[in-house]
Amino acid sequence: MIRTVILGLGKVAERIHLPACQALSALQIVGASEPNAERGRAMQQRFGLPVVFEDSQTLMEKLQPELVIIGTPPDTHRELCLMAFAYGADVLCEKPFVRNLEAADEVLAAAKRTGCLLAVNNQYRYMEIYRKTQAALAQGGFGRLFFLQCWQQMFHPPAFEGTSWRADLKQSTLFEFGSHPLDLLSFFFGALPEAVTAYIPRVRPEYDADVLVQMTLRFPEERLATLALNRVSHAPERYLEMRLDCEKASLRLSVGGVARASLDMVRHQGRSIPRPRLSFVKGGEARIEAHGRSRILAQEPLVAVASATAEHLRAFLALRSRRDDPMAYVAAEHARSVLRVVLAGYESARTGQTVLL
Repeated sequence: MIRTVILGLGKVAERIHLPACQALSALQIVGASEPNAERGRAMQQRFGLPVVFEDSQTLMEKLQPELVIIGTPPDTHRELCLMAFAYGADVLCEKPFVRNLEAADEVLAAAKRTGCLLAVNNQYRYMEIYRKTQAALAQGGFGRLFFLQCWQQMFHPPAFEGTSWRADLKQSTLFEFGSHPLDLLSFFFGALPEAVTAYIPRVRPEYDADVLVQMTLRFPEERLATLALNRVSHAPERYLEMRLDCEKASLRLSVGGVARASLDMVRHQGRSIPRPRLSFVKGGEARIEAHGRSRILAQEPLVAVASATAEHLRAFLALRSRRDDPMAYVAAEHARSVLRVVLAGYESARTGQTVLL
């Protein structure tokens, strides 16, 4: 079994990291660190953790883990990744990865120099609805994917985070959440964007953060994507929605629960006829839409962030047997590229110019 520790016992460890680790028989959680002693004791009791230290350095010295999962605020990620590599441990780092490309390059170089593995937990691509969609696209039955729309709408400005580190972010929505949809865009297109144009208007002056983000991303081979993240919308919440337009069909992907009933008017043999549609699922759904018809491709019965992280960990652990292969660092290098796209969005919004990547 792989000796595993978790640095940071906040909400992400409670909802994602600990359930994911407990789902994998290959992992043995030998301890954790949490600077808030009261929180550490509560989590130790709830999850039966062997030991919880207030200091991560002490944990590393005493437990000598093989795998470190980092769930602390992003400003600590660089330092903790480097510390883990110094002890010879592989790292799964929660997103956001690090603050800038210089830190990303330093962490990547340290991983390669020490022979340790690194992954960043952009785990959405491991959810069933996204995996099955990508597999269906790869089979070619829908034709070429040429346009992808992605959006989020909710009323959840940073102030709603209370005392969390997220409440103090100025670069908030795009930096903290944006890596998920941007990773998915690259996953479906099989490529990174060539250019980014972004607008981040200050639509609510009382919130000194990017609560509304609109991006247009140009991909190779005349393909296009739009991304709209709206954290000050009073419309019904949509956690993450996507529409993929292909030559022969469109696909609608929804995550965050779907409760939808409609009677759509569609054209059939020159006349409009009604077609009912009903969806009810707590996790998410992917639908194929073509010729006025809609059918389910995949569903997630429950919220899948923990199970997707478990799948990500399985894939990560499979690399341990071939850590000398340069391809073992492709996923970490991709996380660096996604961070580059995030930062390019802020650069474009600041300068009013399209950023070429």
